[in-house]
Amino acid sequence: MVAVDDQRRRRAEFLRQLAERDLYEWLGIPHHADAATIKDAAARKRKELSGTPMTQARRANERAYCDQGERVLLRADLRREYDALLHARLTPRVAAAGPGARQRAEREARLQTARERIQRYAPDDARMAPGSTTLLAAPAARARLEEERAAAAGLADGAEALRIARAARTAGDAVRALANAERAHALAPSPASLRTLGAARRDVGDLEGSEAALRESVRALPTLRENAPGWAALAATLRARREFREAAGITERLIEEDEEDAHGWRAQALVAADVDDVA
Repeated sequence: MVAVDDQRRRRAEFLRQLAERDLYEWLGIPHHADAATIKDAAARKRKELSGTPMTQARRANERAYCDQGERVLLRADLRREYDALLHARLTPRVAAAGPGARQRAEREARLQTARERIQRYAPDDARMAPGSTTLLAAPAARARLEEERAAAAGLADGAEALRIARAARTAGDAVRALANAERAHALAPSPASLRTLGAARRDVGDLEGSEAALRESVRALPTLRENAPGWAALAATLRARREFREAAGITERLIEEDEEDAHGWRAQALVAADVDDVA
């Protein structure tokens, strides 16, 4: 009986530690994701981690978190417990009645709002190179874009359209990514949808449209910590437009805010290479 109780305590502690991070958001999947989606997302995350600059110790920790998270989400019983813990962590709790109860409840509400506003990097954010300006000039490419737009029009969930757009960018399918990014933003406009739309436009060579969407993203959510991916994406587009001074300024601020921001470092390296500053 003691051994069983000890096992339960270890399991509860393991799940509590895992719930310190939102696995669904980290993996870029919806909360109702099925097993195939979870496995694909975990595989993408492991690939992303293998190519992201970080210390060996941190890479090992992140890889372990990915492996453990995948295992938990694939087991129905563990997933139910994890979801309950995650919900309890993310949902503002009403403080016990007493002195300062209202202030504590308001503080919890403000913290929850801040959490919801944070826009984290997704795997597709690693794609920073602009596509050819002639990509959509061919009749076949234009026809395919219209087909993808027609397919995307059947989606009613903005989050799902955004997930498809990001997955398409990760896979290098610029046309599908653009169609679904347009649909995602039409259904549920947000700094995140603008970021993906701007990146998708960059992929097809529409640098002017890309810059417009990304500037709107950082206007809507301007702080570097909350919208670092939007700023990094804007730097990548400015670099493609040869606006090196502004692009370099953005990457410097990103790294000053978080010296381990791999995407900020990558964008800065690309800009430096373009201006022959590779010392």
